[in-house]
Amino acid sequence: MGLGQSGISTLASETPFGGGCACGAIRYRSTSTVHFAGHCQCRDCQYATGTGHSSFLVIERAATAVDGDPRFFTTTGSSGNRVERGFCSTCGSPVFNTNSGYPDNLFVHAATLDDPALFEPQQVVYRVSAQPWDHVDPVLP
Repeated sequence: MGLGQSGISTLASETPFGGGCACGAIRYRSTSTVHFAGHCQCRDCQYATGTGHSSFLVIERAATAVDGDPRFFTTTGSSGNRVERGFCSTCGSPVFNTNSGYPDNLFVHAATLDDPALFEPQQVVYRVSAQPWDHVDPVLP
């Protein structure tokens, strides 16, 4: 996955990719272009991941199939949007999020990719909420 001229990841839609939880009970397969890839340091993501940030990519729901039965924990983000955090009820792995402000997208946790090395973060969001011990790449805007 590389960055196109627009700065958006260009994992071609002809290149299916997939991933899932640690135990395999939840699997996804997608042909979506990656619209955004980044790190989020908001407090909700810190709680959800148990560390200083989440690493995620934004893909199209319509181009993604999910197998298994994820459980969801719902919160309201600082934007007022409803965020549903999908995780595996067997192993507890966070897999993806949905956001009412972006109803056509899935926010997939990068570590759930079958090949996590494909993840190329473009930006850090909510850096103002960063923990002093969570050092992400300082060259990322």
